[in-house]
Amino acid sequence: MFLSGLSFVAVNATVRHLGTDLPAAESAFIRFAYGLLFLLPSLVAVLRNGVPRAAVRLVLGRGALHTMAVILWFFAMARIPLAEVTAIGYLNPIVVTVGAALFLGERIALRRVLAIAVALIGALVVLRPGLREIVPGHFAQLGAATCFGLSYIIAKRLSAMFSASAMVALLS
Repeated sequence: MFLSGLSFVAVNATVRHLGTDLPAAESAFIRFAYGLLFLLPSLVAVLRNGVPRAAVRLVLGRGALHTMAVILWFFAMARIPLAEVTAIGYLNPIVVTVGAALFLGERIALRRVLAIAVALIGALVVLRPGLREIVPGHFAQLGAATCFGLSYIIAKRLSAMFSASAMVALLS
């Protein structure tokens, strides 16, 4: 767990340090390449067992959404303050909650609806539209939070077919 957290911080620091010198898509490619190195043994085991035909579209869709999320996230990290990237990223659970209700048939209690409203107000406080310029980095992070959230919803559906380690390996 410690090494995982350290790796996460190292990726953030590297992307932030490189800024706009390296395009976000290239940074994402490098991030996924390193991930693949560590997860290759797990990926080989998963592929050896086979991916059920019903899961192929979900796995590919999740991979595409997650890749887009990482690219948008890296784009945002190079262009707006890290505090804003983090605050906007906290909209991710909102996407998951609403998406789970829409796509998975889960019910949303009044408490969650109120929490969603508070979170959206919080996002507006961070963005402050009309009081300052909203730059492409803000839109990128909003897109990243949405793509990550949708990726997690697909992961929930895939969890009935794969173990957690298999889903991580398939995402690499």
